[in-house]
Amino acid sequence: MLHHPDSLWLYHLTLRLPSNSFASIVGNFSGDKKVQELVLASNTTLEVYRLNTDTGKLDRFLCQRAFALIQRIDKIRLVGTTKDLLVVTADSGILTVLQLEPTSMRFVPIVQEPHSKNALRRLTPGEYLCVEPRGRAILVGAIERDGLAYKVQMDDSKGSLALSSPLTVSTKGILTLSLCSLDTGFENPMWAAIEIDHLAYENRSYDAESTPLQLAYYEFDQGLNHVVRRKSKHLIPSSASSLVAMPGHVGGLVICCGTYLIYEDGPVNSSRLYVPLPIREDSEESTIVCSLLHTLKKTDFFLLLQTSLGDLIKVTVDYDNEKDMIRSISATYFDTIPICNSINVFKAGYLFANCSDRNKVMYQFELLGEDNETTQTSVALKDELPEKTKYQPKTLRHLARIDEIESLGPLTDSMLVETLSKESLDPLKRLVTTSSKSSLKTLDYGLSVSELVSSPLPINPTDIYTAKLLQGAINDQYLVLSSSLSQKTMVLSIGEVVEEVSDSGLEIDQHTLMVQQIGTNSLVQIHTNGIRNIHHTFDEELNVTGRKVTDWFPPAGIQVLQASCNSEQVVVGLSNREIVYFEIDKADDQLLEYQERFEVSEGSITAIAIATSLLNERRSSFLVVGVSDESIQVLSLQPHNCLEVLTLQALSSNCRSLLLLPVDKDTLYVHIGMDNGIYVRVSIDPISGKLSDSRLKYLGTKPVQLRSLSLPNMESAAILAFSSRPWLGYFNFDKNLKLFPLLNSKISSGASFYSEDIGVESVVGIYNDNMSIFTIGKEDGGGLDYSSDFVTSEVKLRYTPRRLLKSTKKNIYYVLQAEPNIKSPFKDSETADEEQFETFGYPRHANSWASCIQVVDHNQEEILQTYEFLDNKYAVCMAFAKFGSGVHLVVSATQCGTNQSYSMFTFKVDSDHKLQLLYETKTDGPVTALEEFEDKLVAVVGNSIRIYEKGMKHLLRKSSTTIECLSRVNKIEHLESGLFIVADASSSVIYVSYDATTNHFVPIISDTVSRAVTAFTTLDTRTVVAGDKFGNIFVNRVPQEAASQISNNVLTQFQDEYLNGPNYRLSKLCDFYIADVPTSFHKGSFVVGGTESLVYTGIQGTIGIMLPVGTYQEVEFLLNFEKAIRKFYERELDDIEKPSQRINLVGREHLKFRGYYNPVKNVIDGDLLEKYFELDSGTKIKIGSELGRVPREVERKLYDLRNRAAF
Repeated sequence: MLHHPDSLWLYHLTLRLPSNSFASIVGNFSGDKKVQELVLASNTTLEVYRLNTDTGKLDRFLCQRAFALIQRIDKIRLVGTTKDLLVVTADSGILTVLQLEPTSMRFVPIVQEPHSKNALRRLTPGEYLCVEPRGRAILVGAIERDGLAYKVQMDDSKGSLALSSPLTVSTKGILTLSLCSLDTGFENPMWAAIEIDHLAYENRSYDAESTPLQLAYYEFDQGLNHVVRRKSKHLIPSSASSLVAMPGHVGGLVICCGTYLIYEDGPVNSSRLYVPLPIREDSEESTIVCSLLHTLKKTDFFLLLQTSLGDLIKVTVDYDNEKDMIRSISATYFDTIPICNSINVFKAGYLFANCSDRNKVMYQFELLGEDNETTQTSVALKDELPEKTKYQPKTLRHLARIDEIESLGPLTDSMLVETLSKESLDPLKRLVTTSSKSSLKTLDYGLSVSELVSSPLPINPTDIYTAKLLQGAINDQYLVLSSSLSQKTMVLSIGEVVEEVSDSGLEIDQHTLMVQQIGTNSLVQIHTNGIRNIHHTFDEELNVTGRKVTDWFPPAGIQVLQASCNSEQVVVGLSNREIVYFEIDKADDQLLEYQERFEVSEGSITAIAIATSLLNERRSSFLVVGVSDESIQVLSLQPHNCLEVLTLQALSSNCRSLLLLPVDKDTLYVHIGMDNGIYVRVSIDPISGKLSDSRLKYLGTKPVQLRSLSLPNMESAAILAFSSRPWLGYFNFDKNLKLFPLLNSKISSGASFYSEDIGVESVVGIYNDNMSIFTIGKEDGGGLDYSSDFVTSEVKLRYTPRRLLKSTKKNIYYVLQAEPNIKSPFKDSETADEEQFETFGYPRHANSWASCIQVVDHNQEEILQTYEFLDNKYAVCMAFAKFGSGVHLVVSATQCGTNQSYSMFTFKVDSDHKLQLLYETKTDGPVTALEEFEDKLVAVVGNSIRIYEKGMKHLLRKSSTTIECLSRVNKIEHLESGLFIVADASSSVIYVSYDATTNHFVPIISDTVSRAVTAFTTLDTRTVVAGDKFGNIFVNRVPQEAASQISNNVLTQFQDEYLNGPNYRLSKLCDFYIADVPTSFHKGSFVVGGTESLVYTGIQGTIGIMLPVGTYQEVEFLLNFEKAIRKFYERELDDIEKPSQRINLVGREHLKFRGYYNPVKNVIDGDLLEKYFELDSGTKIKIGSELGRVPREVERKLYDLRNRAAF
């Protein structure tokens, strides 16, 4: 109930989308033949990247949520067009065709063809999607039995793609293992599938070694409008895993088996060739996991196949064009890259590796490869296959690593910590994750800087400016440093070296407030005692040959306090509260003073600003003035009402600095920095000058100073803000302002800087008596990533990380790692080449484990210690324990093999944070959870909860309680006194109390339903939030009656069992589906002083936040808003005329998606509400009217909600 006193309402936002992409595809989705786009599909999102052919970098320009589970993607192009369309299947039961809209650069659906009920079933088509290479037909297949074939045609009325009614393909009892589309030229479309008849194995077990599979062909007879199924004349081995189609002039397909390939030319002849695969040393087969076909010129092509070990096998065909026959097929080891879900090739000569468990990588082809000692040639008969040819993997020879796309999946554990930096006393929140393949990653909200030059200065400046001397000049020519303390100015020339100049013409005995190039070839300097205009003359080589200096002075005893200018206008604010306005005389570049002056009625002038970065205009129409009475005023600069007050607005503090910057020709913003450390952005009407739509953000403890800045590939100006730390703000491609702290910078003032030697827009800043020149973004030359909100640093680990603990005294982390089916090379030697194993992987060995614990100093990014577990033992869980005065780390481990055993290792943590093994304690079952309890240790062994104390030679068991309702415990947490929460992978969360009088544990409260819990944390002693392996997040609370009895210690002594469990049940407050498996929860926020919220992570790299909604009025507004936008979101495609209004990508109902397993309860989906930003103005007004708000108020509400605890 909305007004229930014990209710809890949460507002959900996804801060980082899942980064595990199951598919990728390259195409011309924008319609430009010269530009190729890469589409990455995760389970809920579509991302689009564009290749920069000059640098080989991938730039993301689109990321769209589907609010559905995407199954497969493919591309299709209609005959006679140059634009690829994206075909998508999802759990909505709808086949969708998406088009990249050129104006909004977003995918919009043009066809949504329903075919099945929603949700995922093995009988529901969508698991397989194959588009015929000529774009004539689409086959959508299910795992079992059913398939649908669509004929693709042109809709003459709309000139777009249309689908015919589907033809049903039904094969009872048949499981489809792989499906591909064959290139048959202009013959009937055809598909091939690897299948197995499971009805033959209902009464007997399936033997993979001796039972062959079926190869079936499906032909779409366009004349009869019917699909015909044909079986191949030959069976295929049980090791067959995938199919790869050959190009049209060759025809047929390749069947990938364990140790060889089979080429079959089709269902008519079914003639075959057998190609042995080269096999890596220490391996028995080369299982193919992904593949690609790349066409070079005319009929030249090659196949690239990747094995399950990451090795690339290049397959070439020697084809006789005159006889239309294959002479031979060859397979050669090519290179080794990380294991991928898919691989793609760009026409520009780049290969994209969509890695399955680490960062995605872009490679450039150096060589196409030639036959070598690993080359294997085809034979006509299987019996003629030669013996296996072994090879050793080698470092990259044909590919060169160019770029990476950051990926966090699989993310197994995380911690939200608060950090202090040398640059600022304000703390920042940091998310430390064990993610990707063997890595510890740190995510800091903000932007990194790459310092290029740093040098000391002879003065201690407070301001810095850059200046050009000529209109249209690209390079900055002067660096002007000024000190308000010493009232001095220093001028440096920018060239091959930066050196001080004495003949610049600038006044150096005054404090400079502004330096700006004006007119054609003049430079204006505004200082505390006036204005100096320097008119330059140049020779043919643009060298300065003369200067004409003109000075303007204020009245005697009056100083210039504030100034602002652009290339046409100059405004100064005087200490007598007057504002003087100048314009440039185009004839001689001299300043002409406007005859009238404006005097502020009350207070002094604290800041002034005119538009300094103009788009398609030469003059600013407005002047914004900050006054010491905590207000700002907007004055007109139009000729008919110059210096007339148009509007004013009160502030919460005095204004310290102002900027007036346009985003586009229709949008203008006033940026305000205030004394209380708050930054404000206010929209100003470009016609009337009216102020509206204020947005606030707290930046620090010091007053906020603002500067404009130029960034690469950005038309509008960015913002540099200086408080207790520097910040950078810019408007992204959606015209939304993003404001980030600069993480490793401590500058107190800065300006844009461009030089030919650097070649990119950079920043010059000052701190104390030092000057620094730096660029925004990665040090490796990647530049500023406009699509990322985090800066990631990484420490390489040894195996797959499972658990993470942090030392309480220092930034030291203890990482538990374990990896199955590999043989550790470190058991015999600690000097093994870790880089080699990172590249090629560890030796494979069935039923073997490699495990260790590593101590990581994340500040220094180094491994302090590694403890390797021997004898085929792997670590399961760990916890700190205080036995007496010392700190200990207890780790549970399991030994696999015939002599399976279980134990706990007790380590002493030394003063240098390293581990010293004290002893090993044997247990009679697996220890799945550990927790510190006073000076003891609580361990869960099977379904027993035990208490251990420190002994001389091993841990001493003091208590053991068997709890029948527990079966698979994965975490236990101590709340207070003797109260614990236990998470069970079968029985949800259970409250357990320790009774000291009887020395045993008593379950007192359990959940109403069984859930496969993967992670949990407590919001308070009565409230717990948890997630299960199906992707649900839920919040449970102890009933008030039970809570009072717990405090009185009644439940532990007098309680009857109820339904094989405790008498009391937890009440459910919230329930929500996130489409990812939660792996950790944290209380906190990512902004200084933000609302304490719930931060969660998912195994696919998802990072999200749930904010508490504080008032019933706010809850009611958000519920009405969600209802209104959901009503618009779920409209039928045929009812929407404008493509910009089609925001439901795959036709999934939002409420069914968020309530996939359980109905949504008390959670508002902020991800859906923020779709409001994507709507056109008419739709925004319509939705806003239903809420009684104007669009700006609705957008401000969304901004404020996000800004409470996130970014």
